[in-house]
Amino acid sequence: MAVDATKVLVGTPDQLTTGAISSAALGTTLPTDAVTALDAAFADSGYVSSDGVKLTQDMSTSDINDWSGALVRRVLEKFSGSISWSYIQASAQEWKNSFGEDYVTVTPATTNHGEQIAIRIGSRLPPAKSWAFNMKDGLTRIRIVCPNAQVTSRDDMQFDATDPISLPITLSCYPDGQGNSIYIYVDDGLVAAA
Repeated sequence: MAVDATKVLVGTPDQLTTGAISSAALGTTLPTDAVTALDAAFADSGYVSSDGVKLTQDMSTSDINDWSGALVRRVLEKFSGSISWSYIQASAQEWKNSFGEDYVTVTPATTNHGEQIAIRIGSRLPPAKSWAFNMKDGLTRIRIVCPNAQVTSRDDMQFDATDPISLPITLSCYPDGQGNSIYIYVDDGLVAAA
């Protein structure tokens, strides 16, 4: 196969059409391609830092050796997938995604005060949700879907005068009924001639 520079892709967020990161309750209809509109239950999240989104696969194997000690097979011992990023927008949806809907209270603006958000942080994990990450590169669309994922790590939040307040989180991705934790869909945008 010849080299093809059009297949060298970058993961730019697709924010103009769909929102780059969206989440919904478990059981929401999931997309099965890179371009179909998400179910209306998916709520968009805000800006993410310039570090983007990182997908990590952790696999460990064990060796099977024959009597002489030669490796004859390697078997999978465990697999886990995770996705991490840092929100740099701190509106209600980002707080809810990070800490759980039940621990974020939003009071709408009144004539006496602006919108108020109260976040309660404690020793608990937010509930698992379904997630979709939408990216683009020219005509190409890329979508990562996590059918069942839960925020299981929150890194340090830094409050200073020169950087945005960031909410760095990591999702642990759990297997669905087909044994898949993460789906990646790509559509190169080049339609066939009629």
